Amino acid sequence: MRQRIFIVLTATLCLLPMASRAAFAGEVIDGVIATVNRQPIFQSDWDEAICFEAFMLQKPLDKVSREDRVNALRRLIDRQLLKNQMSDPNYMQPSADELRNELARVRTQVPGAADDVAWERILASYGLTEIMVREHLKTEVQVMNFVEVRLRPHIHVQADEIEAYYNNTLLPELQRSGTKVVALNEVEPKIRELLTQQHMDEMLDAWLHNLRQQAEIHSNVPIPAVTSSAGESAGLRPQLT
Repeated sequence: MRQRIFIVLTATLCLLPMASRAAFAGEVIDGVIATVNRQPIFQSDWDEAICFEAFMLQKPLDKVSREDRVNALRRLIDRQLLKNQMSDPNYMQPSADELRNELARVRTQVPGAADDVAWERILASYGLTEIMVREHLKTEVQVMNFVEVRLRPHIHVQADEIEAYYNNTLLPELQRSGTKVVALNEVEPKIRELLTQQHMDEMLDAWLHNLRQQAEIHSNVPIPAVTSSAGESAGLRPQLT
């Protein structure tokens, strides 16, 4: 998905119970776990992605399931498929300011991460460094920017669709929760954006399905077919809890 980055020894050790290939003392074994149109995805890429996704979800590494690991590999493959659609590998990359803001946003959602020493300790518990996190965020923001530019112009939410969502979904929710009812014109922009995002997810799923069908993908790990991921399989990040 990106240039190969070997995981430091702490990251390798944190993944020893999960890794399909053993790492002996002082040695990192980094084989190819999958290929996408003959482009390799290394074991270290997969291991690091598992650590990153667990960190983003604030999920202890010993709670990471087989399904979590397979989904992380699927997202690596899908991100590679999307990046292959970019004529320039640097296309739509976030600016330094955007990346700084994204990292700051992540830190605000991680308990105790405001303190620099605690932040580094939290990252180390997942076998990560801030440089690794920055690289993952940069790739994910780039992919999300690319998807946004490619798909949003094709989305046209109609007025009757907004009204139907307001009457059939929003109003019942407000009434059930006892929240004050708001007029349609007050929430119309938010509903429009929500429906736009939903349609983009649907288009992204269809696009990824076609890309997978057309690509030459080989994986040493069985990956079940995707039914409907609503954009998640593209690596549009597991959100922090």
